[in-house]
Amino acid sequence: MMVLMGGAAVAPALPLISEAFPDASEATISLIITLPALAIALTGFFVGELSDRIGKIPVLAVSVAIFSIAGCSGYFLTSLSAILVGRFILGIGIAGIICTTSALIVCYYDGISRVRVLGYQAAAMGMGVLVLETSGGYLGGVSWRAAFLIYLIGVVILAGVLLTMREPARVNVEKTSGAPEETFPASLLLPGYATVFLGNMLFFLVPTKFPYLIANLDAARILGENFALTAGIFLGAMGCASSLVGLVYGRVAWRLHRYTLLTLTFVFFGTGLCGLGFATSLLTVGVSVVLVGLAQGILMPTILSWIAAITPKQFLGRASGGFSVAMNLGLFVSTLAIVPVIAVVATYGNLFLAFGCAAFALALPYALAMVKRQFAPPEVAVDVRPGAE
Repeated sequence: MMVLMGGAAVAPALPLISEAFPDASEATISLIITLPALAIALTGFFVGELSDRIGKIPVLAVSVAIFSIAGCSGYFLTSLSAILVGRFILGIGIAGIICTTSALIVCYYDGISRVRVLGYQAAAMGMGVLVLETSGGYLGGVSWRAAFLIYLIGVVILAGVLLTMREPARVNVEKTSGAPEETFPASLLLPGYATVFLGNMLFFLVPTKFPYLIANLDAARILGENFALTAGIFLGAMGCASSLVGLVYGRVAWRLHRYTLLTLTFVFFGTGLCGLGFATSLLTVGVSVVLVGLAQGILMPTILSWIAAITPKQFLGRASGGFSVAMNLGLFVSTLAIVPVIAVVATYGNLFLAFGCAAFALALPYALAMVKRQFAPPEVAVDVRPGAE
């Protein structure tokens, strides 16, 4: 649940934080959300390799502790610069959580069971968004500082890690005479990393700019003037949609090809983001954020299954670290891309429309690959289902 939205748990309170620090630009305030992503992008690969060397459970336990301590530090710190330092340290903790949890699932499960559990992981992430965003929105309505207290949930999770989780058996790699040595499949992983990078560039527009969009939407005033809570409710609905996808992912995705799933992902992204761009009613807003949640719910387990299918187990920590780097680099670059785009398009609505059109463009290569595969000769057709080994 902390993997994707941990850094964005305080997103509903961003407008209030902007009011508390009036001399800071909106881009600087947005660093509260994006700095954790940058920290993950810079450290994820190394943390993943560390988990391969010393064990995944120790790295996970320390990472959850960092998540909780650094996450709630914003409640106590008085300067914006100190808060931003705490957010960077938070990202290091999230990096360890991403690397170890994904690798542990792959170590514990194989085949269709793995695909199903990766779907459950996506469901848990979606429920995490629901809990973190609605709770963060509620606490943000009390005060912007209180929103940071949501990270204390890490204390409960740390207890669960220490009491219930076990280190998987280490893989003993014995080289057979004449057999090629297994190596880290970097070139095979790059397309998956690129896909999650682009998908998260699109996705992260919502938690970073949706609170500002909803604050300027006249229809949102029906729910009152607490826009942090209103934004939190809608972002929670997005997480709920992602969670529902995760619950059925294993039963549905096993029958579909990877290209089909990724085509659906970017079509849902495009429709949802364009819907937010055109939104004048709360119904349109609700449907749009649900579509974005569905897209993210498909994207994450599909890419993780792709990685698991082609990575030897002794490299899973490193591969998961690469995944976390790609995912969070996408989140960070998203905020950089927003600045020149909004300077051109002028309004938040047009910003969402621009990103939505980009999503439709990204759906095209996967749709073409899907069609090409349908007409490929049987002897050269490649099984690209999420669980294919």
